[in-house]
Amino acid sequence: MRKFVLACLIQFALLTQAHAWGPEGHSIVAEIAQRRLSPEAAAKVREILGENASLASIASWADDYRAVHLDSAGWHFVDIPLAADDYVEGRDCAPSTEGDCVILELARSLRDLADPASSAAQRRDALKFVVHLVGDVNQPLHTVGELHGYNDLAVCYFSSPAKNDCLPSNLHTVWDVGLIRSIFWDWGGYVDYLETDWLPAHNDPALDSGTPIDWALEAHKAARDVAVAGVTMDAHLGADYLAAVRPTLDRQLAVAGLRLARMLNEALK
Repeated sequence: MRKFVLACLIQFALLTQAHAWGPEGHSIVAEIAQRRLSPEAAAKVREILGENASLASIASWADDYRAVHLDSAGWHFVDIPLAADDYVEGRDCAPSTEGDCVILELARSLRDLADPASSAAQRRDALKFVVHLVGDVNQPLHTVGELHGYNDLAVCYFSSPAKNDCLPSNLHTVWDVGLIRSIFWDWGGYVDYLETDWLPAHNDPALDSGTPIDWALEAHKAARDVAVAGVTMDAHLGADYLAAVRPTLDRQLAVAGLRLARMLNEALK
């Protein structure tokens, strides 16, 4: 049954040409951030979202918004050429009918969130975008222009480490949903692992530093050096691939949560 459900989810993601962590990835990032909000920022979040809403509960709202606002599709990624080591706004974030890119939309949303003159509705939407887009800019394949972020590189991926099956997918979807779901079906279990194992072992105050451009370039390097390295069309990605990329996956989810917390704590002073 689990194999059938995962296959359906992956096929759905293929049809929608995903451009974001799946709901699990965004919830993981949001929950890590929630636990690190200052008392003042936490109070502001409750004021903006309502008393009983969590960051994880709204972390994928921007994907629902994109489904009915096609002019926002470009806000979820930045098209840096794979061979490039820099970000050039005119090349990588040009305006289009689908919007510009995650770098500029994140800046706009952050400005609206921090502006006391913004309406309640503007601040609510801005917060939802910030929570989502910080996750996106730390996902390696959101930062590569080639092959539509490797949505166009067909591969197959196993349904669990216990099996050597081959479910049709693409490399972007493998990173959005496949890797996470083959490690922890319960996204809360992934949060527990990062909180009890990964973060204590990587206690570096600099992990949340930098700007969204810095984060995009860091994720882009991870895409080039890890995510796409050696992967060819129709490759069968299994336990060996998961083992090779797992350290990068863990890191990108964890640092995205730390960076989101820092951004919200600063914006909601």
